[in-house]
Amino acid sequence: MQDEKKKRIIAAATVAAVLLVVILFAVVVYQIIDISVLKSRKARLETEYNNILEQIDEGGDWLEQFELNEDKILYQLALQYGYRPR
Repeated sequence: MQDEKKKRIIAAATVAAVLLVVILFAVVVYQIIDISVLKSRKARLETEYNNILEQIDEGGDWLEQFELNEDKILYQLALQYGYRPR
């Protein structure tokens, strides 16, 4: 009777240990996949951020040109939309 009880306890402990290892392995795989997804997202966001910074720099040049020629541009727009000089 004692040998059967020991065998059952050893079998139950073995099953519990195997289940624990399988669950931990699944968690590690999930974390690796999550890390790779986050790395690709980070790279995409950095690229998008740099593109926006470039657009802001280019827009600053456009804004400076607009401020220099604001009167001419407004006059041309007024003519386009029907203003008739006297």
